[in-house]
Amino acid sequence: MAPYTLDADDMRFATARGFDSGDQFFAYLRDSFDLLWEEGRRGRPEMMSVGLYCRLVGRPAQAIALARFLGHVLAREKAWVATRLDIARHWNRHHPPSRAG
Repeated sequence: MAPYTLDADDMRFATARGFDSGDQFFAYLRDSFDLLWEEGRRGRPEMMSVGLYCRLVGRPAQAIALARFLGHVLAREKAWVATRLDIARHWNRHHPPSRAG
């Protein structure tokens, strides 16, 4: 299972003390990514999981915030934007389960 937390999740538009605007969502995702990117530059690659729900991120202000975030990420040459299935396939290909038992 891919790592997941509620912090980088559009569900925070529907919770108390969550995001009030697309700008807050974008800034939070961007700042989280930027810190993980810097840590990864020091030799320890990082992974960021962003939770999205079509009924929330599909709203215009949220959708444009997500588009801005993806543009920010894709501006980094080695950043990989992947689905959970992409990550699972990568993990299985490069770290196959042990057959011992």
